[in-house]
Amino acid sequence: MRRSGSRALGTPQQGRAAALAAVAVALAGCQVAAGAAGRSSASATGAGRSTATASARPVASSPVPGQSSGGSPRIMIVGDSITEGSSGDYTWQYRLYEHLRADGVSPRMVGPHHWLYNNVAKAEGDHSYADPRFGHANDASWGMTLAREKDAIGATVAAYRPDYLLVLLGLDDIFWFGISQPDMAANLAGFIAAARAARPHIRIVLGLIPPDIHQLTNPAFAARIASYNHSISSTAAQLSTAGSPVAVARDGTGISVAADLWDGTHPNANGEIKIAAAFADALAGRFHLGSAYPRPLPVLPTGPLIHPRLKVTPSATAGRAKLSWTPAPGAESYYVYLKDVTGGEAKFRQLPWPLHPAQNPWTVSLLTSGDTYLFELRACKGADCGAFSNVVSITAP
Repeated sequence: MRRSGSRALGTPQQGRAAALAAVAVALAGCQVAAGAAGRSSASATGAGRSTATASARPVASSPVPGQSSGGSPRIMIVGDSITEGSSGDYTWQYRLYEHLRADGVSPRMVGPHHWLYNNVAKAEGDHSYADPRFGHANDASWGMTLAREKDAIGATVAAYRPDYLLVLLGLDDIFWFGISQPDMAANLAGFIAAARAARPHIRIVLGLIPPDIHQLTNPAFAARIASYNHSISSTAAQLSTAGSPVAVARDGTGISVAADLWDGTHPNANGEIKIAAAFADALAGRFHLGSAYPRPLPVLPTGPLIHPRLKVTPSATAGRAKLSWTPAPGAESYYVYLKDVTGGEAKFRQLPWPLHPAQNPWTVSLLTSGDTYLFELRACKGADCGAFSNVVSITAP
């Protein structure tokens, strides 16, 4: 879901639930353009001072009788911001691509888009993937709706000729535009018909709408999502044919709003794994493409992965110093940590309020003149805090 405006996050000590609640307020208050073309989509952890950056590439699964291996299927993923991802993400497409490659499949990812949404600058066209070395072409964009895409999918399928269509759409239709359940079901059926008209033997996997913060806080909205997810399953069963089968990915299974979504809606690294695993399971179980995703699923580090590069310079005013840093992709806030070495502080302490990227550079005050201080910075994306900067030192003027 698209967000606008600024927000103040709580400190890591206030807990992840409070941080997600603050993000949810910002989400609910933002404005979107009217009509079906509207653009939206859709831990702050105090422990640990190092951030692992490994992507946890999957290993090959054990062969399963009757399952194919190898091949170069053309796959197009269709989705909104949950699929497109934003600055610094791997994306669940990356996780699925890597899994298929480990299984001996050579997927050719196709589609008109190949970028992330810049969640800091609020603009499309960002290429700061956590790992860009994968097939990242798709038909996913921040704010895509099923109502809009049902009228466009035929031309897109005709242009890119996918063998498999993986679809995760509908949240924006319900959340922002209040589209009724009968219309949602009709739009889904129209989407499938349009894709088949362009490519009669296309194979389709429909993803369910995963849990998010609004389903936890709004029972009526949760009921509408549950109803639409039932429609997805029933539509798949009714419209699946031998020539163009339709499967369902249970991508909401196991997703924790608090642990797997960086802002209550969009997946972090662990949410990406769970969505990708569900689509991999559907491809393996229904179409014998690759194997089911290996279990147990890995638990990965979250938050921005790129370490900010911090610099400190003295101020002309006594008791002050200026901090400046290189941005971490996707980081929406930064926490400052400092330690007065001369004053005998043994541990870094966190300043209570985060800095917005626009506050770079930032002047820290109330320092004791003549004391030597150490500073470091931690980058956060939504409620997920990740990479620390280098440590810098200065003697306060």
